[in-house]
Amino acid sequence: MAYTEIVITKMKDHLVSMLLKDHQPVEFQCVSEKAKIEIGNIYTGIVKNVVKNINGAFVEFDEDEMGFLSMQHKQYKAGDEVLVQIKKEATKEKRPMLSDQIELTGKYLVLTSDKLSVGISNKIHKKDKKQELREMAEPLVTQEYGFILRTEAAKADKEDVLYEADMLAEKYQQIVRKKSYRKAPQLVDTNYDALSVLVYDIKPEAADSIVTDQKDLYEQLKEKGYEVSLCCYEAGDIDRRYRVRHYLSEVFKQKIFMKSGGFLYIEQTEAMAVIDVNTGKSIGKKNQETHIKKINLEAAKEAARQIRLRNLSGIIMIDFIDMRSKEDEKELLQVMQHYLNDDSKKAVAVDITKLGIMEITRKKEKNPIFRQISIDILE
Repeated sequence: MAYTEIVITKMKDHLVSMLLKDHQPVEFQCVSEKAKIEIGNIYTGIVKNVVKNINGAFVEFDEDEMGFLSMQHKQYKAGDEVLVQIKKEATKEKRPMLSDQIELTGKYLVLTSDKLSVGISNKIHKKDKKQELREMAEPLVTQEYGFILRTEAAKADKEDVLYEADMLAEKYQQIVRKKSYRKAPQLVDTNYDALSVLVYDIKPEAADSIVTDQKDLYEQLKEKGYEVSLCCYEAGDIDRRYRVRHYLSEVFKQKIFMKSGGFLYIEQTEAMAVIDVNTGKSIGKKNQETHIKKINLEAAKEAARQIRLRNLSGIIMIDFIDMRSKEDEKELLQVMQHYLNDDSKKAVAVDITKLGIMEITRKKEKNPIFRQISIDILE
């Protein structure tokens, strides 16, 4: 198992967390101390405008705050009050994405009003364990909600899972009741836990070490059972020891060099992220095909690292160096998926097109890191 360490510090008005595996940074989380609207928050909102040609509606979910609601599950008209949950953050070009399908997340389960059935985490592979969990959870499903069993459920006692299911069901009923007497638009409940975000939802027993220079966070993490060390914020101990600013600055760079001499050129657009693989000065005349394959395999590893580090999501296109062998292309796709399997979010290497471009999809929730914060934070 990789040595797992988390470093948390404050930069201006953001708490910045860096996750390290075997002492190498693999992921960042940034939490704004000023932001009041977070993914997972649940509101009672008012439909302001219905756009029929895209089957959606604009909903005022908080005072002077508008979001877009897709009407896949239910049709609405202007003036309707609706219970909504924030699923995706706003960008410069788009409003927050809302859903009328509510999800409440626990340690072992996710209650969902989207699917009135039982779902099982893809990371639970044993068929007998899947069947056992399914049989346990099926009696819990109602005409209002179903459950998804998370990976932790496979290792938990049945009583603990059932207790959490009761807690989530009671919370859901409370939310529904609040909607009936809270005047819209208004926050009804929050399903956002900043502390869980900063520790990447990693449980105390799975985190080898957490280091922070924030005394209040230190106390909260100790109470939850984490192994935590406290550094001096004024002396800048964390940045001197872990170079957080140095590694965070990497997510703002478009060009990333590799050991071979090749490099990646990374560009994020509103529609997708594009990564271009270049040989640089590394290519020679002898054994070109072997050398190109070596660079592409190195680029796959680095691209997977950059995708997670920067929190690139949605559609990601990687333009690898052209290879003549279809077998080499097939191997490259498999190797890419192998690296993506280490990601904390679901990421899939879909295929390689006729033009030699690899298509990847990655679950989108929060914005890329460089849009969550400004480069000014590093000054």
